[in-house]
Amino acid sequence: LSTGLDCKLLTTGGQRVTFADGSRSSGNMHSRADGAAVIPHPTDNGWYYTSNSEASSGGGGVGTLRFASNGDLIGYERSLTGTTRNCGGGRTPWNTWVSCEEDGSSGRCHEVDPDTGYTQQVKVVAQGGNYESFAYDDQDPDGTRFFTTEDDSYGALTRYTPHPNAFLTGNSKDILNTNNGVYEYLVLDENDMTFTWSTSMTAGQASANALFPYSEGIDVHDRLLNFIAKTTRRLFTLDLLQKTWTKTSTYSGAFNLQPDQIARVIGEGDILYFCEDGGDACDIHGRDSTGKYFTIVEGAMYSTESTGLAFSPDGMFMYVAFQSNSNIYSFWRTDGLPFNGTVAETKYH
Repeated sequence: LSTGLDCKLLTTGGQRVTFADGSRSSGNMHSRADGAAVIPHPTDNGWYYTSNSEASSGGGGVGTLRFASNGDLIGYERSLTGTTRNCGGGRTPWNTWVSCEEDGSSGRCHEVDPDTGYTQQVKVVAQGGNYESFAYDDQDPDGTRFFTTEDDSYGALTRYTPHPNAFLTGNSKDILNTNNGVYEYLVLDENDMTFTWSTSMTAGQASANALFPYSEGIDVHDRLLNFIAKTTRRLFTLDLLQKTWTKTSTYSGAFNLQPDQIARVIGEGDILYFCEDGGDACDIHGRDSTGKYFTIVEGAMYSTESTGLAFSPDGMFMYVAFQSNSNIYSFWRTDGLPFNGTVAETKYH
């Protein structure tokens, strides 16, 4: 850990989860923990940590940890079962989790409400695929748009625009599950560094293969869309207002593996945090507004994917999973301050 941090191990795959009061969950923690998000509880200031399971052959899904407002772990249950290789995902504006299957022609995306237990397959992608992560832009003047990455050499980045009627029913569960939405695909132009959204999936696949194969983590904030291309180790930033784009390398010091999930913490420092995918030094890193990369946690004891990076609603806790053992950790600053707003005593390489 960087100086000024402490942590606690919360879960191990295949074992019952121990809660803050010493009691344990009725079922075992899911295996191969992967992408995750924190969802606020609607009434008591607590929160849920929804965690994917990348288990294969119908053994995947989502498991949910329940936290009290003080950060105590008070519950665990499976929220989605029967799916396969649930890899990444993302939150919706109405505080549900969209879980993406990385399962070839059978892979789809599923919405999970950890508070009510409601689940459904959603229409954010047009066909089966190796889907990785999900994000949204709710500042587009033409309406909220939804984005999904695909971890494939020809994996197009999909932009989904729901039919206007989807927003008129009064039920948020209809927004991603109403017919006649529009699918468009990212096409980058290297000559003038602009981009377009094409209704041609073939054009989107060709652009992905040429410039951003195997795209994974994605984040949208203030009309800037950031996503990672894993094999080329590049961070792409799209200015959704100006229709321009840039790319930067993710090589920096020990940050030399394949970056996976993206989470963004908004504060004075405006930090983009990364997990790493694969290898024997799966650390947790950040990128500040000056472009510097730094290490927050070194996963030296693991040789697996670090993933599931998320923060509690008050910024006091950071959660990260190490996949092979489904070890989910809670991290906090020993000075009692939240993660958002300042860098947490991190070290540079």
